[in-house]
Amino acid sequence: MKHPFKKTVVLLNTIDNMKNAIQKGVDFSKQHNTILEILFVHEEPLFELPDIFRLKREENSLDKESIKKEITKQLLELSPNEKYAIFIYIDDTLNRLKNIAKEPKKTVVITPYQKEITPTLIEDTSYAFWVLKEPKESYNKILLPTDLKEPTLKAMNYALHLFKQSKLFLVHDHRYLVDTLVVQADYLNVTPLTSPISVELNEEVEKAHKKEFENYLKEFGIEGEFIEASGEVDEDLIEYTKKNGFNLLFMYRNDEEMFSSSVLILKLMEELEVDFFVCF
Repeated sequence: MKHPFKKTVVLLNTIDNMKNAIQKGVDFSKQHNTILEILFVHEEPLFELPDIFRLKREENSLDKESIKKEITKQLLELSPNEKYAIFIYIDDTLNRLKNIAKEPKKTVVITPYQKEITPTLIEDTSYAFWVLKEPKESYNKILLPTDLKEPTLKAMNYALHLFKQSKLFLVHDHRYLVDTLVVQADYLNVTPLTSPISVELNEEVEKAHKKEFENYLKEFGIEGEFIEASGEVDEDLIEYTKKNGFNLLFMYRNDEEMFSSSVLILKLMEELEVDFFVCF
């Protein structure tokens, strides 16, 4: 498939996990021939700044040159023959990102997970986000949850293209849905409908979904599992991810569909200690 991204932005808010994020950015940019830019935004009310990166004459002021030197040092160690743009700012991460990445659909943002910032970025922009929670060099097992809606095909193509060396698994957490009007406001908790008509209809829906799911597995030559809902969607996926040892969740965001919404993605991101790749 044609590579979807033109630019890779490594977004940093602290020096924690900096090396891992920069390493991922350099490798990804080289592999997929994208422009690479490093954006460091220190959010003063949220993160404590180490003394080494403070101006001596102004206790609460960011020493941008020291930060830039540290980032440059790591870039030179990883890729000595390349030059990359580095941007250093104080506060307003969301708008700083928007200002340097004008084509959201063509940009992937690699960033360590920050509970205070990451949800806003995912909810308010349409970049692809590679969110890092663990310093892993590679992924041996990637899980792609699917609701079998239209974006599934695109997401699978993306995952197989971007992570060629990893093993991709597909999972569908089957839900009994007849009329979306009866779904609770907390739509992660979808309970079965039990009237005789709804049971018969749902049996037909389940049969069709299983066939569609199996067709995906066959077409792409991958493994997967069709599971029955036993709890809330986020609880099912959290348990399934932990039980089967996945270290990256690849998710396609589409807020028109409950099972690929930012609500579910952010719940999983908060609870699971695995990396995430979220595309649109």
